[in-house]
Amino acid sequence: MRIAILGVPGSGKTRLAQELRLHLPHLQVSDNPLPAELATGHFDLILLTGLDLPGCSTDMQRHADTELRSELQRAGLTYGVVYGQGAQRLHQAQRLIAPEDGPLPRWTGVCEKCADPDCEYRLFTALKRLRAAEHPVS
Repeated sequence: MRIAILGVPGSGKTRLAQELRLHLPHLQVSDNPLPAELATGHFDLILLTGLDLPGCSTDMQRHADTELRSELQRAGLTYGVVYGQGAQRLHQAQRLIAPEDGPLPRWTGVCEKCADPDCEYRLFTALKRLRAAEHPVS
């Protein structure tokens, strides 16, 4: 299986690639793929490192991350985002590579740094429905 690891500088992409090579040596992991390789489907899976590491949430990093996600979307490439620190990040990557049976664990990150409008819409719509159910109009 060929895995591409993408992320902005300081997001831990190189370390994640090293850990995956160490723990899953049968994988072909690249943390510096060429754009042409991504566009041609050279990789079986694309992983993007999240901006949840300490010191990894500057305005410049967030802007670069947004641009990277936009480029992937424009190219029609699907990807999984890996969050967590240390062994947790490696475990999350492994679950994206080879999903286990059962539901994925709930994400416990900070939502105000998520910046995913679809996620926010689902969250607030669900909260609005819940509030309406608790306080029905008479």
